[in-house]
Amino acid sequence: MIKGYEERYLLILLSAVMNQRPSPEPIRSLDWEKMYRLADYHGVAHAVHYGILGLDQEIPQAVRKQFFDKYLESVYRVERLQKSEMQLVAMMEHEKINCFYLSYSDIVKNYPIEEMCCRESIEIGSSRKSTRILWDILKKVDFEDRKTDETGKLFYRIPGIRVLNFDYTLFFSASMRRFFKSLLKSSPLQSGSKNIRELPLDDRYLFLMCRLTDNYARGNISLSQILDFWIFYKTYGESFNWPYIYGKLKKIKIAEFSERLEHLILRWFGTGAVIENVEIYEAMESYILSKGIDGREISSKLLPLIKTVADCYARNRSLEELRKLISWLFPDRRYMETIYPLLGKARVLLPFFWILRLWRYLGRLCMNSLRHRVNPKLKNLLNRVVKKIPFMNKKTKSDNTDDESKKTAEIPK
Repeated sequence: MIKGYEERYLLILLSAVMNQRPSPEPIRSLDWEKMYRLADYHGVAHAVHYGILGLDQEIPQAVRKQFFDKYLESVYRVERLQKSEMQLVAMMEHEKINCFYLSYSDIVKNYPIEEMCCRESIEIGSSRKSTRILWDILKKVDFEDRKTDETGKLFYRIPGIRVLNFDYTLFFSASMRRFFKSLLKSSPLQSGSKNIRELPLDDRYLFLMCRLTDNYARGNISLSQILDFWIFYKTYGESFNWPYIYGKLKKIKIAEFSERLEHLILRWFGTGAVIENVEIYEAMESYILSKGIDGREISSKLLPLIKTVADCYARNRSLEELRKLISWLFPDRRYMETIYPLLGKARVLLPFFWILRLWRYLGRLCMNSLRHRVNPKLKNLLNRVVKKIPFMNKKTKSDNTDDESKKTAEIPK
């Protein structure tokens, strides 16, 4: 179940904006700072800006400005990406790169207003062999690597042009990877091109659904991705070859889940589809809005891929811990030379010095434990022995009396 009214109202606003309806007034007071954080977290703050324009709510001016700034970013982004896309397509054709790209210009035109577009990058799918060539081309025209939470390689160029490249490793499951590879072999070539492929509508639907499913499994699904899918679905839904799509979804092993996800999206932004088993859909809502934190148990039953991904991440963490342990037990030669300079002249002795280092370390551990355990006991034993020796006992008593006399003698004036 959705935790707060802000989450619910965000979906209501987005549905009104995407379907060009007036934004309904909220029935409760809202935490508008939380609304902005949530919208920004899901990459839809620029679209929400349109929804709050006509509201009578007292929205803090600072929050209005934050929404407006995101809107301005989208205005500049649309124009820049549309211009850059054509240049990139020409370069890829010239370099004979086997690839397909999800046309940014096409998806932008399908939004009610172009600046509402939620896609932030030019997205190019390529074969493993072609990725390196593509990266070199992008670097030649001043693109730089950037870190991203998305699966794939992100390149960025001032003033805000982003290109996301991915190969079959975009997907986690083997069946989705096989589908990706088939797109690079069987999809028809773009008109006037000998290398760049154009995905037919049915395959584009399948690709977008696979991507949503994969991101859902990774806990990385967002409302911006869902809106992109919804706009595509709304524009071309009547032209889909559904028997072909359902057959492929069964082959990829996501037919049941994709049907539920599609119903949920229709419930949010479309016809308000009637659904059965409300508990499942509420769990899916919570899972999406929290990006995989809430509603995980029910979602794992719907999509076993979630558990597979989690198990893989756990194995990766275990492997990483094992690698760290091995690198600590057996450091590289350069580090060992700083401890044992002789190793610089006789590299063959590296295994011997590894053993020597570990032996010394174990020796230190044993000595430290002995100090902490044996020393206090030994000290107590010696004290008892000293007390039993008459001469030593008298000496300690005399020392004590001398100390006491000194203390009594020192009377302050």
